[in-house]
Amino acid sequence: MSRTTGLGCMLGALLLTGCAAAPQSVIDTPVLTEIPPPADNAALPAVDLDAQLLYQLLVAEFSAQQGALHLSAQAYLQTASTTRDPRLASRATRMAIYARDMELALHAARLWVELDPQQIDARQSLAALLLRHGHAEQAVNHLRQMIALSPQNTGQGFMLIANLLSQEGDRPLALRIMQTLAAEHPDEPMAHYAHAHLANQLGEQEYALQVLNALLARWPDMLDARVLQARVYYAGNNEGAALKSMATAVQQHPDNHQMRMIYARMLVDAGQHQEARKQFKQLNKAKPGDGDIVYALALLAQEAGDLGEAEGYYRQLIQIGERGEEARLSLGQLALQQQRYDESIEWFQSIGTDSERYMDAQIQAARLILQQQDLKAALRYLRGLSLHSQSDIAQRYLGEADLLNAAGEPLQAMEVYDEAVALFMDHADLLYARALLAEKLDRLDQAEADLRRILESDPEHVHALNALGYTLIDRTDRYQEGLEYIQRAYQQNPDDPAILDSMGWAYYRLDELEQAEAYLRRAYALLPDAEIGAHLGEVLWQQGKQDEARQIWQQAQELNPEHPVLLETLQRLVP
Repeated sequence: MSRTTGLGCMLGALLLTGCAAAPQSVIDTPVLTEIPPPADNAALPAVDLDAQLLYQLLVAEFSAQQGALHLSAQAYLQTASTTRDPRLASRATRMAIYARDMELALHAARLWVELDPQQIDARQSLAALLLRHGHAEQAVNHLRQMIALSPQNTGQGFMLIANLLSQEGDRPLALRIMQTLAAEHPDEPMAHYAHAHLANQLGEQEYALQVLNALLARWPDMLDARVLQARVYYAGNNEGAALKSMATAVQQHPDNHQMRMIYARMLVDAGQHQEARKQFKQLNKAKPGDGDIVYALALLAQEAGDLGEAEGYYRQLIQIGERGEEARLSLGQLALQQQRYDESIEWFQSIGTDSERYMDAQIQAARLILQQQDLKAALRYLRGLSLHSQSDIAQRYLGEADLLNAAGEPLQAMEVYDEAVALFMDHADLLYARALLAEKLDRLDQAEADLRRILESDPEHVHALNALGYTLIDRTDRYQEGLEYIQRAYQQNPDDPAILDSMGWAYYRLDELEQAEAYLRRAYALLPDAEIGAHLGEVLWQQGKQDEARQIWQQAQELNPEHPVLLETLQRLVP
C-alpha cells in the first residue's frame, strides 16, 4: 500500500462518519457541510500514516463526536499543517466554525486556500470569514477568484457571491461589494442579475428594480431577470407591473411551461381568474394529464360557476389517479349544490378509510341521509361505519350528536355527548360541542364548566376563550370578565368575524357604543351573517341610527330570515 493511499483510506473512513455532535443549524457562515474533493490540479501529499498521525486523526474525530469541537478543530488544523492535506484543512475550517471560534476558522481557511487555491469552496469560506473580521478588501480578492474559477457563462460564481453577501450584517457594504464586482464585468448579464438578486434579498426592492431595468434594457430576453423583476414588483404590492413582466416573459418564451405556470398562479392570486383559466388551459394542452393543472382548472371552473366543466375535470383527476380524494369530495359538493342528493351521498361514501377526511365525509353523507330519509337511517349508517382509531370514534360521537340536534332531539344529543365525554374525558372538541349545546339548553353552569375544562388543558384555546367570553356577556351580567376572555381570543385572531362580533357585543353590554359599532362593522364586512347583522343593527338602533339599522336587518333577513337571534331582536325592538 502506498503512503498516499494509506492516508487517503484513513481519511475516507473518518470523513464519511460526519460530525455527530455538530448540527448543521449552528453554521452561520457559508461553508459546505460536506468535505469537497480537492480541485483536479491539487495534488494530494504523500504522507506516511504513522502512529502519531493516526493518533491525531483519531483525537480530532472522536473529539468531534463527543462535542469537543474546539479541540477537534485544533487537532484537524495541526494534522493539516503537518500533512499539507487540503481535506484536513477543510475539516478544520468547518469544525472551528461549528465551535464558533472564528479566529481559528480564519487560520484554517487561509491554510485551506494555500493548499488548494483552485477550490471555490475554500475561497468562499475564507471570503466569508474575512468579511466577518472586517477585512473587506482581502475578501473581495477571493471573491474575484471565485468568479475566475467558476465555469464560464454559467453565472455560478456571481450567484455564490450574492448568497454569501446576503448573510453579511453590513448591508450597505454587501451591496457595494456586489456593485464593484458587477461593474468589473459589464458584459456579463449574470453579474448584474446577481447584483439585483442580492439587492432584493436585502430588502432593497427599489434598487433591485433599477438594476433589473438596466439589465433588461440591454438583454430583454433574459428570462431569469424578467421573473425576478415580476417577483420584486409583486413583493412591493405592484400586482399590475408584476403581471406585465410575467406576461412579457411568457410571450418571449411561449414553450416554457414552468414560466406559464408561475404566471397563471400569479393571475389567480391577483383575482384575474378568467385570464388564469386561459393560461392553465394552454398548459393542459401542452402537458395533458398533469394533476396540478387539471385540479387548478377544476377549481377555477367551479369558482366561475361552470359546474359541468368543473365536474369533468374532477372526474378526469380520478381517471388519471391524481388528487382523487379532493376530486371525490368536490364531486360530492357539486352534486349537493345541484340537489343530486343520492349521487352526493355516493361520492362522500367513496372516501376511503385511509383518508384523513374519511369521517368528515361520512358525517356529511349521514346528514344527507337524514335529509333524504330519516333520523333512524342516518344513525344506522353512522353507527355501522368501520372505525380505525380513537379519533374516528370521537368523531362518530360528534356526528351522531349533530344528527340528533339537527333532527330536533337536543336532549338525546346531550346524552350522546355525556357518554362521549365520560369515555374520552378531556377531549376538547367533545367538551366544546357539549358546551355549545348546554348553552342553548340554558344549562349555563355546565357550559361554563366544560369551557373552563378546555382552558385548564389549553389556556389559549381560542374558540373556548371566545365562547366562554360571549356566554358570560350575553347570558349573564359578568360583562367585564367576559370581555377579558374575548380579548385574549382577539389577540390571537384579530380578523376572525366571530371574535369581532363578540368584542362588539361585549362593548355594547358595557354601554360603549362607538367601540361596539366599530368592531361589529368590521365583523359584518368580513362575514355578512344574520346574527352579526342583528347585533350591528341593535347597536345602530340604540345610537339613534334607526334607518341604517333597518337596512342592516333587512339584509340579514335576506341572508337567514329564520335566524333566532335576528327574530328575537326584531321582535324586541320593532314589534
